[in-house]
Amino acid sequence: MTYRLERCKNFITADECAELNAWVDEGVTKKWLDVGISRGDHRYDKRVTSRLYADRFSYSELVRQLATRVRDFCGIPGYGLIEGHGRDGVVVSCTFPSGDVYAHKDPRSASGLATLRCNILTRAGDSGGVLHLEDEQVSLEVGELHCYLVSEHEHYATEVVGDTSRVMWMFGAHVPKEDWDSGLIEFGGTTHGN
Repeated sequence: MTYRLERCKNFITADECAELNAWVDEGVTKKWLDVGISRGDHRYDKRVTSRLYADRFSYSELVRQLATRVRDFCGIPGYGLIEGHGRDGVVVSCTFPSGDVYAHKDPRSASGLATLRCNILTRAGDSGGVLHLEDEQVSLEVGELHCYLVSEHEHYATEVVGDTSRVMWMFGAHVPKEDWDSGLIEFGGTTHGN
């Protein structure tokens, strides 16, 4: 199966990654991030997420600025935010050692639009935690932006190994599948520097 995967290395700086990770670490302690869902288990505690807990926190100014930068750079400022996608269209997940992300496709919008996710890995595990998209391994670097239609293509991440958690920030939009697949949505249309 073919798919469109767009990537931009060093989309954010090491300092921005550190600030975002500090927010996540505080959020884990204060329960801004809480249990996620894995393979039908609604109490999976090896990965926590902000997706269901938007009433517990506010994002930092950096997160709000980054959401705009991502949407502009990915060519999606005119498309609607992903329905049910955390607070302000942003979700973050933290996968602890021995946790993983099970193979799945995300839902489409209620009106049938595809779900385009634009993700940034801000902390990698010591090993593992490797993204697989349609069973192809995608090696990511910390600070790298990567985008694909999560509603159309099965994806998962392998088990995180070692002592370090894996942190993924997720942005995006609901879009017509053909707008993404045809290139009508132009990735990299604006500068991403600070």
